[in-house]
Amino acid sequence: MTENLLPEPLLAVTDLVRDYALPRRSLFAAPPRLRVLHGVNLSLAAGDSLAIVGESGCGKSTLARTVMALERPQSGQVTLRGQDLFALSRPALRRARRHFQAVFQDPYGSLDPRHTIGRIVAEPIAALEPEIGGEARRQRVAEMLDAVGLPETAAAKYPHEFSGGQRQRIAIARALVTRPDLIVADEAVSALDVSVQAQVLNLLMDLQERFGLAYLFISHDLGVVRCLTDRVAVMFLGRIVEEGPTETVFAQPLHPYTRALVEAIPRPKATGRRHRAAMPAAVYPADAHPPETHPPEAPPTEPAIATGAGCPFAARCPLVEHRCREAAPALRAVDGVKVACHLA
Repeated sequence: MTENLLPEPLLAVTDLVRDYALPRRSLFAAPPRLRVLHGVNLSLAAGDSLAIVGESGCGKSTLARTVMALERPQSGQVTLRGQDLFALSRPALRRARRHFQAVFQDPYGSLDPRHTIGRIVAEPIAALEPEIGGEARRQRVAEMLDAVGLPETAAAKYPHEFSGGQRQRIAIARALVTRPDLIVADEAVSALDVSVQAQVLNLLMDLQERFGLAYLFISHDLGVVRCLTDRVAVMFLGRIVEEGPTETVFAQPLHPYTRALVEAIPRPKATGRRHRAAMPAAVYPADAHPPETHPPEAPPTEPAIATGAGCPFAARCPLVEHRCREAAPALRAVDGVKVACHLA
């Protein structure tokens, strides 16, 4: 009798912990440390898309850099195509990088203004697939430029000759040129005009269908996330507090923090007057601070990572109970999603 085994995910993040050293408080004191990722667990199947959402400073970009093996975690694993990236030697990691590429937020700063578009797009091939050269490399560049809607003649031009939306298309072409399995997009459309955002999002969806790409999409824009991704994970203070199908999480959020994010989405009113929904005051009282940080008047007395015993959202949650302050909730399955809340 054979067992029915689930297919191995393309990307698996297991118990990921990332700390940063803070400035020393005195010459002889050890630097205090700030924990930015607290045991994060995620998985992403080939051809699927997963969004990481949350407010600024919650650890989204740190997670993206760690998944890309640009930063080494204190503990945990990032496994891509069955390989633990942080267990690989430098040459092996370099070979593995052709399977995952990044698209960054700034379409102006991510392209070298001194290089032609052809050289910029071909750069990953030169670095990761040096055996491909000459005419084959030029054909690959032309193919990727065509895939993102740019003519072959763009290869001879420079970044300053293109608009912001076109520059982001060039960045996408550069990410695609090694034919990766995974694209990590860190706020890839947030710097673009709304009309251009729609064009780039449609392009990303078309490319996913054409090349079978998996997306790890980092964003604070829930509207963009709802348009592009199959699943969403909500982060708060370096922890995943809710994860599930995008439509399910947005239609029926179970965690109070997710509910606050959804309620903060601007909605037009029938009066026609401009209106932006405000974050509920009960969720974000003015004097609240996260348990993992110290207010200015009460600095930590020793260089240790500050940790709270209870739920990290307890100081801001309008539904908080005594048990929320006593024990941190585990991420558990509830009604088809995973949520870290005692009250879910």
